[in-house]
Amino acid sequence: MKSIVAKRFIFTAITLCVGLMISSCAMSKKTYLPDGSEGYSISCDGAAVGINVCFEKAGEICGSRGYDILNREGQFVPFGVGSATNNQAFVTYGGFNTKSIMIRCK
Repeated sequence: MKSIVAKRFIFTAITLCVGLMISSCAMSKKTYLPDGSEGYSISCDGAAVGINVCFEKAGEICGSRGYDILNREGQFVPFGVGSATNNQAFVTYGGFNTKSIMIRCK
């Protein structure tokens, strides 16, 4: 009985994590640049989210004024989860994509 509950918990946790990674959206944070002007740090993380989501968010923030891209970053972060009980093993692995841009509205 414990092993069934543990398996369901692990499956639910992994499913939730994968769902969050796939459904991530762009988040922005207002910041001040070295010259004192306002800038925005925009991150659009997630396995199924492209850098275009960052650019769309930049367009929403700056509107028709447009924007300058000051920095663009991205990396792949691997992860793995494993569990073993009663001669059974459960392993899952994958990765998470992080993407971000720093902009200044014109």
